[in-house]
Amino acid sequence: MRETNPVARITQAPLFLLFRVGDAAREAVEQALERYDLRGKDFRVLAYAATGTHSQQDLARSTGLDRTTMVAVVDRLERTGMATRERGADRRRHVVVPTAQGLRTLTDAFADLERTQADFLAALSPATQQAMDTALTQLFTAHDPSCRPRPDD
Repeated sequence: MRETNPVARITQAPLFLLFRVGDAAREAVEQALERYDLRGKDFRVLAYAATGTHSQQDLARSTGLDRTTMVAVVDRLERTGMATRERGADRRRHVVVPTAQGLRTLTDAFADLERTQADFLAALSPATQQAMDTALTQLFTAHDPSCRPRPDD
């Protein structure tokens, strides 16, 4: 029999549960990055920028951020000394280059995020964590084109 109580229906809906757990995960990530003066979006762009030469437009496409948000994020990374904009081979485009400070911060923040992730997932057994990772990767790949593996990854 289908549940008719609205509260029971919403708290048993996998999509709503993902939404709420996503909120909790976002808060955990933001708290872990706070000590580095980074936000989740900043960290994501810095991590992608550290993999090679990328224009702001390339980074927007890769990270799934819109262009306006990308400009604000790169402005923030520049202001905090984490990255610079430099002219690329095509003088009309800027590339985002992490600074030495940005690369050190990225390394340190990754270590903190690994600890944060372990704490966040501690309620799950290792087998359940692995199953969740597989399921989330499948969902991510199906619903977010920026997450699909590229041949050069």
